[in-house]
Order: sequence, then structure tokens, then C-alpha cells
Amino acid sequence: MLDAAELEVMRQALTAIPEEMGVVLVRSAYSPNIKERRDASCALFDPLGRMVAQAEHIPVHLGSMPMAVENLLATGDEIGPGDSWIVNNPYTGGSHLNDVTVISPVHDRDDQLLGFVVNKAHHADVGGSAPGSMPAAATSLLEEGVVLDLQPLKKARQWVGDARERLIEASRTPEERRADLGAQLSANIVGGRRLAEHVERYGLARWGAFCDQIIDYSRRRMVAALGDVIPGTYRAEGYIEAPTVTEGLKGLEVPDMGDVRIAVEVDVSPDRVVFDLSDTDRQVNAPWNAPYSVTLSAVYFTLRAMTDPSIPPNHGCYLPVEVVCPKGSLLNPEPPHPVGAGNVETSQILAGVLRSAFGQATRDGPVAMSQGTMNNVLIGATGERPFTFYETIGGGEGGSPWREGMSGVHTHMTNTANTPVESLEVEYPLRVRRLTLVRGSGGQGQHSGGDGVHKELVVLADGAVLTILSDGRRIPPRGQLGGDEGRVGLNLLERNGKEHPLPSKLTVPLTYGDVVHIETPSGGGWGTVE
Repeated sequence: MLDAAELEVMRQALTAIPEEMGVVLVRSAYSPNIKERRDASCALFDPLGRMVAQAEHIPVHLGSMPMAVENLLATGDEIGPGDSWIVNNPYTGGSHLNDVTVISPVHDRDDQLLGFVVNKAHHADVGGSAPGSMPAAATSLLEEGVVLDLQPLKKARQWVGDARERLIEASRTPEERRADLGAQLSANIVGGRRLAEHVERYGLARWGAFCDQIIDYSRRRMVAALGDVIPGTYRAEGYIEAPTVTEGLKGLEVPDMGDVRIAVEVDVSPDRVVFDLSDTDRQVNAPWNAPYSVTLSAVYFTLRAMTDPSIPPNHGCYLPVEVVCPKGSLLNPEPPHPVGAGNVETSQILAGVLRSAFGQATRDGPVAMSQGTMNNVLIGATGERPFTFYETIGGGEGGSPWREGMSGVHTHMTNTANTPVESLEVEYPLRVRRLTLVRGSGGQGQHSGGDGVHKELVVLADGAVLTILSDGRRIPPRGQLGGDEGRVGLNLLERNGKEHPLPSKLTVPLTYGDVVHIETPSGGGWGTVE
């Protein structure tokens, strides 16, 4: 048994490893999506496939990396030094096709398996029917890009199979894919080296004891945190909004979907919590389905955010949790249903609903709804200078019992940075005409919601295609305990001096000189103004 001091020293040393992996990945990547927005996550697993440390990167990746490692161990494949596996299939451990996961085992000098280093990074284009690989009107997973089942990428440090070539050849920006995948492998090499050094320093027996004890420590901390909430059954619901009908734009495509209901019932007891999502609507023939791994991510994020965020994030945190979600649901779809927006948009609505329900069990009560969307904007083109631009845009955070909501930030399931204007304009044929906060747009309350963002992009290329995946353009973020609703967002296309309102979800061709306007939702207010 390790004493408390030794356990904490080893934990802090281990936690630094995935953080360093993230630094290597960001600094080695080629695409602005990773090197500027930092859309990537890193984690460490023990030989049994239990997550023992994860860097504080992207919350929506919380559930998919453990599932990928679990699936690898279930294959029974031989695992040797210098091996690596790759997967992006959302039905076998991925999240959506852009998120490519690379898993590498770590061995000691005697070829004893010590564990696994894993990273996941969002590749800006992996093929499919629209630049950015998230077409708004997709009805099948294959329309969203190349699908890579879990398979070896390297064996004994040598390339094997065709996964690398398929990823590169499918992309409209192949050199970006080649470089970003190389950065992922580099991050795992550094992580593996650090983990081997860590185990060599403390010894194999201590390493095994540490894994068992730190997982049990997190479990006990989570059980203790659940002991502070109010037992009972709590419910909440929210909606993914249907796109409005827009006329006058040639080639406009929108998904064929109505409003989609997300409902949760949370049963809280002193040592366990059950999230029942059975009453959520069925899967849809549109890319707003969220793979089960993404649903787990939203649950795990909510649990940590609403109890004790200082609990070490590992396998033990989630042992007191049960998630009920039938197959064929929007939140547990079956292949080949598309999922491109489920990872980035449905997860946001789900997180807000989960926080509303679970917040009723906390002493302070629920927080107001944040913007509830990532405001995904994708612009790309083929031709002499192919490019694929992707970013998410911050908005308003909901007010809470503790403070006012922040303005112009990414909330809930994303933790990415804004793309710097200078980087955006250097890398892409785009110009930022305007980037401001929408002052005073947050819902009023004792603690008001944060303000949204207004961004205008001028397109300086011919033959480009725009995709917007967003929400909160018709259904406003709710306030809580007497606080006002937040303001809805707005999508607009300015062409030849004429303004065309755009739906919340669309893919449409662009022309040179078009201006894309995005105004993001604000946060709801909390509490009645006295």
C-alpha cells in the first residue's frame, strides 16, 4: 500500500505526462485547427485499459478514448513495442469521423506492458461530400468521410495496413493530414517515453499498486461528493431545433429533421447516480445523432462539473455512475446513421439538459443555460489552392448561483481556443471584417448571462462551400429561478449588398466576396433581479 503522500506525488508526476503530450501535439501539428484551436486530447491507461490520467483538454473526448482502448483489448491482438492503432469510426470507439484516435502501448526494457498512451485530434477534412467532412444534410456516415475501423497503424515502428494512405487520400488537404497524424504519433512517443521513465523510477510493483489505489481513491471521492447532494429523482428536457426554411440561395441544403427532444431522468442516491435517457427521441436521418461514447462524455463532464472538479479524472470517477440509453436512440444510434453534428452540437444540448436535471439535486440549485452550441463554421474549396477552414465560435455562459456568466467563451463540451485573426487570414483566403461581443445580450438576472459574439468573414476564393452547424437560432437559452432567457443567435449571408438569413443548419455554395455573419447566442440569467 502506498501512503497518501506517495500516492499524491506519483499522481502529480503522472498527470504531467498527458499534459506534455498535448504540448508536443499542438507544437508539432500543421493545421491551425490543432496548433491554434487546440482541438485535441491526451490520456494514459494502465495495462488493463483503465484510464489513470487525462489532461484537461476537450470534455467531449472523455468517453471515447476509454472505449477505444477497451475495444482494442477485446480484439485479442498481439500488443508489442513500437505498435500503434488508429480509429475514427464512431461506432467502434470514435466520436465523429474528424476525430482520429491513435493508441500506442508502452513497454519497459523487458518488453513488459506498462499501459497505453492515447491521443485524439480533430482533422479538419477527412473527405465526404462537403469540405470539412460535416455536411449538414448527410443521411449516412459514408457521406461524412473516410471510416477507419480500429486497426494497426504501426507494428514494431513500421507502417502497416492502408489506414494512413486512406486518410490522406480522402482529404482535400492531404499534406495537413500527413503532418497532423505525424504529430499525433510524436505525442505518443514522448508520452510513452515519459511513462516508461516514471515506472522505472518508482518500480513495477509500485506502478501496479498506484493504478489500483488512485482509481479507488477517485471512486471514493466521487461517492463522497454524491453524499453531499440531495437524494431524489430529477428531470429536465431540451430541444435540438429544426432548421428554418430559406429561399433564394441556389444549392442550399438543410437536414430533413424537425425539433428533436432530449430528456433525462436523474436518480441520485448517496453512493450512486443513474442517468436515464430512455425518453429521448429516436435516431434521425441527419447528422445530429450522438454516438454512445459522446453521450458518456456529456454525463462524465456534468458529474465532474456539478460535484467536485478536483477529483482526479480517471476510471474510478465514473464507477458510481449508470447510464441508461437504449440502442436506436438519438444518443445511442446504430450504424450507418451520420453523427457529424452529434459530437459538436447534440452534446452541447445534452450537457445543458443534464446540468439542469442534476443541478436540482445540488444545494445551490441549477445553473442557467449557456449558449448550447459550438457554432461550427466550415468553409473550404478544391482547385489550385485547396483549403478547409473549421472553427467553433464562443458565446454566452449561463448565470449561476456563484457568479455572472462569462462572455464570448466556449462552454460545456468544448474547451478549444478561438482561432487568432492573424493566423486565420494567413492560412486561408478569408478576411475577418468584424469580431466583437454583442454587448448586453446576456439574459438579465441576479447573475446575468454572458454575451454572445458577432463575427463576419469575407470569402476571398471562388468555388468555396459553407457549412454551418449551430443551434439556439430559434429556441433561446433558458434562464433559471426567475432569470431572463438569453438572446438567440443569427446566421446571415451577405451577397452583392443583399442580406440572406440562413437557417441554423446548412451547407451552401459561396461566391467570391460573400460575407458570412455569425452572431452567437448569449447565456440565460440566474435569479430574479432585486
